[in-house]
Amino acid sequence: MIKYNHSKHWKIWLLGILSIIPILACTGDIENGGAPLVGPAFGLAIIPQGPQIIKAGTQIFTSTGGVAPYTYSLNATTIGTIVPVTGVFTATAIAGTATVTAIDSTGAIGRTTVTVLPLQLVIDPGSAILDAVGAQIFAATLNTAAGLVVCSISRDNPSGTTAMPTVAGGAAVCTATAVAVPAVGAASETFTISIYDTNDGDYGSAVLTLMAPPAV
Repeated sequence: MIKYNHSKHWKIWLLGILSIIPILACTGDIENGGAPLVGPAFGLAIIPQGPQIIKAGTQIFTSTGGVAPYTYSLNATTIGTIVPVTGVFTATAIAGTATVTAIDSTGAIGRTTVTVLPLQLVIDPGSAILDAVGAQIFAATLNTAAGLVVCSISRDNPSGTTAMPTVAGGAAVCTATAVAVPAVGAASETFTISIYDTNDGDYGSAVLTLMAPPAV
């Protein structure tokens, strides 16, 4: 009786498979112009992640985990520009956040964000007091000529009872109008007025204090 050597047969089969793999790989290289075949890259990441920079500043983005070369793009060119080949981002004079995308040679994609920080507006006066119904004008020194401000107001003491002043924005000024003041003998109340430049994203704030009228 002839015994069948399973172990020997398994080794021959394995050697046959291993000998085919290099042939297939070489065939693929030949069809690809002699260059080695490169599969899709995974885990492509952009460095740094989520940077914050000042206006007119620059930031260099690089990539890792993919297959060079990389191509960079930006989804919001109002806040800056990016060089597709080098990943150099240059901020404009507009504050805001944009998405940076990198694509490697295999089509893998990585993303991050870049934030251009706003500047602090100078507000004149920085604080004011009203002891009677009336208006107070706050002027903002804008960093761009085409600025137009919007205003908002918040109560500093949530338990306050004096009616909230109204605010209205215009070209570089915010007008706060007190519709009431605390009664004689009552404590004063403060409000924070926020002023935002719609053109470039810069912002500032001032404090308005409402006081009781002087006793007569």
